Formats: sequence, structure tokens, C-alpha cells
Amino acid sequence: MRALLGARYTEFADAVQNKPRHKALRVNTLKISVEDLVGLKGEMRQNALCEQSFYYNGKPSLDPYYHAGLYYMQEPSAAAAVAALSPYIGERVLDLCAAPGGKSTQAAAFMRGGVIFCNDVEYKRISALCENVSRLGATNAVITCSSAQGYRAAGFDGYFDTLIVDAPCSGGGMMRYETVPYSEDIVRGCAARQKKILDNAVELLCRGGYMLYSTCTFSREENEDNVNYILQKGFETVDIPLVSGTERGVGVADARRIYPHNFDGEGHFYCVLKKIGGKTRNELPAQKFKSKLYRLGDVHLDAKITERGLESIEFVLPKTQFARGFNIISAGVRVEINGEPSYALSHALTREQAEKVGVAELGELAERYIRGEQIDMDLPRGLRVATVGGYALGFARSAASGDGSSALKNLYPKSLRI
Repeated sequence: MRALLGARYTEFADAVQNKPRHKALRVNTLKISVEDLVGLKGEMRQNALCEQSFYYNGKPSLDPYYHAGLYYMQEPSAAAAVAALSPYIGERVLDLCAAPGGKSTQAAAFMRGGVIFCNDVEYKRISALCENVSRLGATNAVITCSSAQGYRAAGFDGYFDTLIVDAPCSGGGMMRYETVPYSEDIVRGCAARQKKILDNAVELLCRGGYMLYSTCTFSREENEDNVNYILQKGFETVDIPLVSGTERGVGVADARRIYPHNFDGEGHFYCVLKKIGGKTRNELPAQKFKSKLYRLGDVHLDAKITERGLESIEFVLPKTQFARGFNIISAGVRVEINGEPSYALSHALTREQAEKVGVAELGELAERYIRGEQIDMDLPRGLRVATVGGYALGFARSAASGDGSSALKNLYPKSLRI
């Protein structure tokens, strides 16, 4: 860091040791506008690097609006990368290193149709990714546990027009609040692993497509050196806005660096690149889907039968998608699990669909719902969408209680209860 920053090193070191940590939420515009969430939460200071991001010190685990998917807790610096990519997000997106889902769900909120593949190579990280994608209502997501090599083997070369590689890194930018083992050997090892990922990842992008490369570390070996490595593979950098709080990369003018002494956030690096060589967009014949009409109470939903079961998503994939080693965890919104409507479906319904099913507006009782408690509420018998302020939390079933009155049987997933 002394070599990178020179005379500014003292300021950086002081920020690392003494500056307080800043937390932020990102408004989930798939469900609510920025203005409406600010109205619910009260005045908040906006993040200069992302219009949907605001500094926030609340406890999301206790907030029903968080459980309703109205916002996502995302480190302020990390929100900047996809915000810079937003003008270049197309209709076929791959987030290669997606868990726990911050950049995936942020990208989904900028999309207008299409499909986003959210992948992670580590299966143990997939559950958090699935939870966040469902809670935020990203209905156009395919979640996979594979690798760039696995995608290539499954026939996805040239298929994507947007690629996000938030590469696993040495984590130097997170040291202020995480215990990070750090050494020159770790940096070199991470840089080598990132290059192996990139060797295959760049082939998945079509000619004319855009790639976001990002890390949460400071080393040139993992940042600018890897951008230069990508440039050798038929890419050019894109000159994204130089916003206050960011600075140009070291020797790569179009890259962006964030330091804690320049910005109220942690360390981050990102660069947007355009592919000028390689294959044109892959238009392989599509996998066929069988249609089915699914009944949810008195509401009929158009659904699809796929190899993974009953799902409500409507996009198509290459025929070669089920190659060995390419594991689809979920595709779209699972409609039912073990005969009950799924948690993901409750967050995917429009307000109009939810009202047709039947709504149980909980108001101040919402915290009891996310704790998993039964709620005394006199409603007609049957399935209900439990809501807070009109926003879905999950499902409940109105049934008779012991004294002849009715109560809401809580269907909120046990794994999510507080």
C-alpha cells in the first residue's frame, strides 16, 4: 500500500485503523421505488456511488420490510460496481461468482425481462444465494452450482451478453471488519486462480457483450494486472463515470478504485470491459417446456414443467444445458414444495395476484409472523398471502382454532424465522 499510495499512505492507514464502519441498504426496485422506501424508513443519506443505496444502521433481521424483500444490506462500496455496469446490462446475464447474491439481485433490478444466471462453485454458499434471490423477487433467475468450465461444457460459449465476475480474492478491502489471512503468497495464489477463471469465463460472452470484473481487494496483481490479462483476449475497457469517492486504476485509466480514506465504505475495485472479438451471440435451439395451468386457491397461474419440477419461469435454455457437471439448483420460481405453495412464490406474486388469492395484512403483527408464531385473526378459511404494508412476507393458512374462532397457521419457512 505504501508503494501504491505514496504520500497518501498515512491517510489510508489512519482510515483503516480508526474510521468507523459504514453500513448501507440497497433499495430493491423490483418491489418498491426509492422514494417509497425512503418514505417508510425515514430520511437517510444517499450513497454517492449508487442511487439505490443509502447509509443505514438498523437491524434488518428484526425488520418485516427487510423480510418482505424491500431492501438488501450491501456494503456501500460494493454497490458501486453494478451501478456502473447498469447501462450495459442485456437480456442474458451470468453472475459467475454470485453468492450471497448482492450483485445478482442488483443486476436483476436493472433488467427488463431476459434471464440472469446466478452461479457459485461452492455448494455450501448456494442456500444464502437462493434465499436472497427468492426474498427479493428476482423471478427471472436460474441458480446453478458449477464453474466457468462447467458452463462451457454445457454449451454456453457465446451465449451471454453480460458477464459479472466478482472474483474470489485476498480480501484486503475487508480487513477493517473481517479477520482476513493475508500474505504475498495468498495474493499471488488468488491472482493465479482468477486468471484460470477468466480463461474460461471470457469464452461465455458473445462478441459485443460487456463484462464487469471486480474484487474487494487492493493488490495490482488481482486488479489491474488481471484487467490487462483480459484485454489480451479481445476486449477493450469502457470509460465509466469517475464519481467522487472513486479514483482511476493504477495504469488502467478506465478502472475504478475505492479506498476507505476517500469514501465512507470499504475497499473495492471494478472495471467494465467490452468484448470486441470472439463468437457472435449463441442461438442454439431451445430446450422445450411443457405448459401447465397451476391453481392457487381461486387463482390460476401459467406454470411450466421442467426437469426440476413445477416452476413458473418462461424463458428457454440451450438443449445442452444438462451436461454432466452443470448443476441447476432452481430455475425461476418454484410454485410448490411438498404440496404447499413455496415461499419464493409469495414474493413473486404481483399485488393483484396476491389479492385474488386472499391477503392477511398483518401490520404491527408482522414481527410475530417472522418469528413463526400463530396469529389470531378472523378471516375466511383457506390460503392467504401474509403482508406488511401490502408487501408479501410469505403464506399463511386461515383455519379454525380450538374455541371455534379462526387463526393463521404460519407457513413462513423455519430456516428464515428470527
